Amino acid sequence: MAAFFDEKQYALIQLESDADWRNFLNQCEGYITLSAVQSIYNYLKETARTVVIEKGYVDADYRDTYFNFFSRKFAQYPSKTIRVNFFSSKIPPDSAFDLDHYQNEYIGFIVLRPNRVNPIGRTVLDPAKLPFVSGHICTSEYPVHILGAELTAKGFPYMSQDTDVTVCAHASCWMIFRYFSQRYSRYAEKWPYEVTQLTQNVSLGRLVPSKGLTAAQVTEMFSNFGFSPEIYFRNQQPELFDQLLYMYVESGLPVVAALTKHSHAITIIGHTSDYTTPVPATPSTSDIFLNSFIANDDNFLPYHSICKKDPIPETGYWSKYKVEDIDAFIVPLYEKIHLSAEHVVKMAEAILMDSVLGLNALSQLLKYEDIVTRTFLTSSKSFKKMRRRDSIPLGIANVYCEMPMPKFIWVCEISFPALYKECRIAGEILFDATANPRDAMAFLSIHYPDFLLLNDRNALTDAPERFKFFGLNVNEILSYSCYINNLCKIEEG
Repeated sequence: MAAFFDEKQYALIQLESDADWRNFLNQCEGYITLSAVQSIYNYLKETARTVVIEKGYVDADYRDTYFNFFSRKFAQYPSKTIRVNFFSSKIPPDSAFDLDHYQNEYIGFIVLRPNRVNPIGRTVLDPAKLPFVSGHICTSEYPVHILGAELTAKGFPYMSQDTDVTVCAHASCWMIFRYFSQRYSRYAEKWPYEVTQLTQNVSLGRLVPSKGLTAAQVTEMFSNFGFSPEIYFRNQQPELFDQLLYMYVESGLPVVAALTKHSHAITIIGHTSDYTTPVPATPSTSDIFLNSFIANDDNFLPYHSICKKDPIPETGYWSKYKVEDIDAFIVPLYEKIHLSAEHVVKMAEAILMDSVLGLNALSQLLKYEDIVTRTFLTSSKSFKKMRRRDSIPLGIANVYCEMPMPKFIWVCEISFPALYKECRIAGEILFDATANPRDAMAFLSIHYPDFLLLNDRNALTDAPERFKFFGLNVNEILSYSCYINNLCKIEEG
């Protein structure tokens, strides 16, 4: 243990044995339950080699619930927390004040609240540092200051419900709100008690202590936070439900998913794919390769995998729930996104099958019957930036950079199974996300391997006056990389 000026405030423990983990438990006495430390041990025992403990830590999220709720109880609750910081290497005690040298080994932090029921509060752990996590995940960076050192925790925010102020749906909303407020300046940070107050009009009875939330209440909370949410129910769109969920997650949009028969809500933040999945001899969408969704379930530590197929694997970090258990989800859309995922699915299919603008009508190199499509939402700024960096053949990247685009666009990438498994594509269709769902000309461009069409989106003109056609003089498919920017790719192991 490091020699600190005030050993009542800080501790550094090298985690080499079970005795060291018992020391960790003793250092956090009163702030952590035996079951919680067992969960942390099972989760990090293969990775964590050092923990730095900050006692008397002022956590803004806990202080919010303390002053608005716990301080009003007869029982006396402390106003401060403990923050524990985990590293993947052994840190000598005399390096305790040089932790900025260990950024590459920093796994992340967990805040321990003085709550005997669920003590695990605000948490950010790097999925890339966890050997049992892989796939594509929403992540952001969070600054951390420890003993004068400035570090960065990378991951998706997590907290468990405290069962007084927050329940599972509150925790799910908080995770999404914290992710967006950290990543995008337009969204203000919300503390847990503030989150509970975002639903008023569709609530029956008091908000705190909470008895749980309905999907309608979650939708209202999203609206009051600043989103323009969409809500989907499996029984209303059974054939499209999983595909739409995948499209939104592929767009970098974490969603609150409801598991009604389990009276539970989780946050879907990513997915994994299995490219050995057989592909039918008909046009397919990329969700056919979906193996699992990655979720933050407040009953467990983050990055649980929700399996799509039976049986649930015996090894790995798998949830007891399956994708079929998700019967509703709520999406946090930006207010100016008028085209929803189901609209784009229909529009893309209509274009690709069209007798004039369709793939079979305009391309000699690729047929509609052979394709796999991947559809997602992204910002035009990010799309242009990546396409400029990972250039598309024939100068098409420069054409995209010149094109006027709205802030957000839908992209339908066109590939075929063997090519898609290499994360490469042969073309794409871009859609104006602000378009009317009934606008048959909502696309910005159509790019096939040997053809390019641009649509100037002039609402006062009709086709073909608004179109620019370019025949691409090629005799083979010139493939290029899939767009990878919405999610962070986490390699297995």
